[in-house]
This record gives sequence, C-alpha cells and structure tokens, in this order.
Amino acid sequence: MTPATWLSGDGDVHLRIWIDGVVFDYKATVVAARNLLHDWGRKRWYSIELIRDAVEDVEPLRRLPCERLYQGP
Repeated sequence: MTPATWLSGDGDVHLRIWIDGVVFDYKATVVAARNLLHDWGRKRWYSIELIRDAVEDVEPLRRLPCERLYQGP
C-alpha cells in the first residue's frame, strides 16, 4: 500500500516519527501528513511510518507539533 492510498480521503492518521532511535507517535490530519511526507522527501534525516491502526483504536495521541504549518493555504 502506498502513502497516496493511505492518505486519500480526510480525517486523522497515526504517524510514527523516528529521530535518532527515539520514537514519537502523533495523530495528524491527512492533509498535514501528506504535506509532511512531501517535505520529508526532500531531505530524509528522520524516518516516518504510517501506522495502520485507526487513530481511535490506540491510546490518546498528541497532535503533530506545529500541525497547522503543514495544513497549507
């Protein structure tokens, strides 16, 4: 399954971001996640996973920090 397939539609997705071996779990809107992945594609200094579990099925996740910056105009 490609990120484009996962990020079609609307709502929230579960993102897992790995920075230097430390994991951070967040929820973000589909639009913000799509734009974050686009930005990540330019310089991959960290890793991102799209978690298949529904956001509602896991413990309460924090919103992606500065998520509104990835919402676009």
